[in-house]
Amino acid sequence: MHFWIMRYLEFLNLPSRLYLLFAAGVVALGLMGISGCSRPAAGQAAKVKAFSAPVPVRITSAGVATVPVEISNIATVQAYRTVTVQAQVDGQITAVDIKPGEEVKKGQMLFRIDPRLYQAALLQARATLAKDQATAENDLVSEQQEARLVKMNAASPTEYLLAKYTYQAAAAQVDADKAAVQTAEVNLNYCTISAPMDGRAGNLLAFPGTNVSATSTNLIVINELRPIYVAIALPQRYLVEVKSAWKDDPKLPMVATISSQSGATVAGHLSFIDNQVNATTGTVTLMGVFDNANEALWPGELVNATLKVGELKNAVIVPTNAVQVGQDGHYVYEVVAGNAVKMVPVTAGITWHGNTVISKGLKKGDVVVTDGQVRLEPGSHIEVVRHGLVAPAATSVAAKN
Repeated sequence: MHFWIMRYLEFLNLPSRLYLLFAAGVVALGLMGISGCSRPAAGQAAKVKAFSAPVPVRITSAGVATVPVEISNIATVQAYRTVTVQAQVDGQITAVDIKPGEEVKKGQMLFRIDPRLYQAALLQARATLAKDQATAENDLVSEQQEARLVKMNAASPTEYLLAKYTYQAAAAQVDADKAAVQTAEVNLNYCTISAPMDGRAGNLLAFPGTNVSATSTNLIVINELRPIYVAIALPQRYLVEVKSAWKDDPKLPMVATISSQSGATVAGHLSFIDNQVNATTGTVTLMGVFDNANEALWPGELVNATLKVGELKNAVIVPTNAVQVGQDGHYVYEVVAGNAVKMVPVTAGITWHGNTVISKGLKKGDVVVTDGQVRLEPGSHIEVVRHGLVAPAATSVAAKN
């Protein structure tokens, strides 16, 4: 190479000093090339060495448990009964005997309407009744007298019929007066408004001095909270499964989880399935009834409702974080002899308590990797840094995927 460099410099007709500088530069570049080529080789060797080292992982054994089959969704709490109390007569509110939000009992006094006009109407109706009753009694005497005279041929049948019809008309008027008296009594009773059921009152909608109109003025809303409903809308694909389970168990368990109360749960049971599927949303509404003795559930509140529709007995389960998803579906890394791993395709089912049911691919006791899979590939060797066991007890609530 030195020979060709000299020939090239001679061709360029460069001075010897420049030749020396040029030659030194060529040598330096050659050394840098050699050094650069050697570094990737060293890095690759380190990478291979690092890859061949055991991978630290966590493992556990597949367990067996009875897993509840459950359907969950967001649900809305609804009052068991809701009554909007309205005025039944016109008038002015003179007294309010209830406070907003108060718990009320059936028959408890709520509002009072000025009764004076209705008291006067009742007195007038009773007076009219008394007058017409006297008239009817007089007409009855006349009718009876005409009947005797006809038998004695002292009066014509026409006179008797006239007396008879006069009495009947008077008797009918008495009946009408009695109805008027009853109406006046009812209207007077409507001046005192009481609670139609046990429940909890809402905000006041009328106050002393408020003028109210019959059947058009709302006074207060009362909700019955014990018991209470929880309404859940489920996709229609669950309808057959729910109906079948409800047929086997008329009190199919339902649990409401209240996120606003740190995940507190309340137990109830299914009480209603709507008679049609909502064509717009493709869902069917179910309602569960809850005793709600401590009023943990409140109308309008959003909760997570879980309906238990069956059980999977002797189900193989592993922690959910052991199950990976690849292009061909779910798989796990199973630990084999010699602290190596192999990739095992599995069929993953429902999740429960942080575990996943494996319906195909594993059996009880198989050891799988639960953490550290990102550095593994089939045949990798592992170093166990922590062991864990799957708890087989099943007593809580989990959602169905």
